[in-house]
Order: sequence, then C-alpha cells, then structure tokens
Amino acid sequence: MKKRFLITGLLILFALPSFAELTVEDTVSPDYLRNNGYSTATINAAQKVRAKSNGEPLAEPVENKMYQNPAVKFVRRVFMYIDPSLDDHSFMNDHDIKTSPTFDDL
Repeated sequence: MKKRFLITGLLILFALPSFAELTVEDTVSPDYLRNNGYSTATINAAQKVRAKSNGEPLAEPVENKMYQNPAVKFVRRVFMYIDPSLDDHSFMNDHDIKTSPTFDDL
C-alpha cells in the first residue's frame, strides 16, 4: 500500500505543470517570438489573435497624419482598388467569417 502511495505521489509530482520553465504568457510575448526568429507579421497576427480571444483592446499602429487628409485618402483608395496587394491595414481586423454560403457571395 505504501508503494502505491509513493508511486502515485511521484507521478502527481512530476505531472504538475507548475514546474514548467515557460508559461503560455511567455511563449506569446513579442520578445520571445522575435528572439525565436518569427517575422513581424506573425508577431502582429499572434498579438491580434491573443487580444481578440481575451477580449482586450489592441493598440493599433497610429496612421501617419498625412494619410488623414481626405485627398490623400481618396488617392490611396484608388490605388488600392487598382492594386489589391497594397496594405490597407485590414488584415485580421474585425473579420466576420461566415462558414456557410449566402446570396451575397454571388
């Protein structure tokens, strides 16, 4: 009986995650991701997903004051319409992904 308690106690002791060197919070931090060779886009995507899943507001990068001008906004949108590969900072921002097709898809 004592051997069973000893073996069970040792299994519980070694199965506890409290002795982990890294926590989940550490592994999704930007410094950890940057030091392990992840790109800036991957780090931004990880931070957005983490903030969205925790319901926290995410500080978006501040746009240049030049881009606030209505004429510049119009020209940028025209170029974005012509060349859809231009970055409009909408990647992973409030996407409402619908898994079933609707009439609007046509």
